[in-house]
Amino acid sequence: MKNKEIIILSLVLFVLVILRVASPWPNFNPLGAVALMGGLLFTRRILAVTITFGALLLGDVLLSVNDATYSTYLFSSSFLFVYIAFAAILLIGMVLSKKPSIVNVLGGSLLAAVVFFLISNFGSWIYLEMYPKSIEGLSSCMAAGLPFFRGTITSQLIFSLGIYALYSIATSKKVVFA
Repeated sequence: MKNKEIIILSLVLFVLVILRVASPWPNFNPLGAVALMGGLLFTRRILAVTITFGALLLGDVLLSVNDATYSTYLFSSSFLFVYIAFAAILLIGMVLSKKPSIVNVLGGSLLAAVVFFLISNFGSWIYLEMYPKSIEGLSSCMAAGLPFFRGTITSQLIFSLGIYALYSIATSKKVVFA
């Protein structure tokens, strides 16, 4: 990966994370796509991890500055599970990086949305006192998260495909379909 490509991809990811701060829709944001595409497109793993998590953390810090309730979330137990989910999504991207294609972006996006849903809701079940620590409590927690899943999966697909297309155009790389 050339320095120009690193700069272009880094800027795209940071701009998307900044856009998240302005997004009024719950769970419709580019964060999962940033993690997936960071893993998929950065060829050096250290860049994938540092730039992706740097962008994600910057967005969270900016949100906490603008919203006092968000600042209590920052670095909480729930926050930890969200970042574990992003790490898993980044790893999915790294696995898919061996053959970047639209098909892999679509499949990876669907898998990323499911992984995020399962890990983040599991974290909520573990740490929120409102859910009993039983199978029924876990089921209730997962069911409570379902209304947010539509925004997660929709944004994951739209932003991942958008990042892939924009990166391909900006770097003059051929878009691969399969």
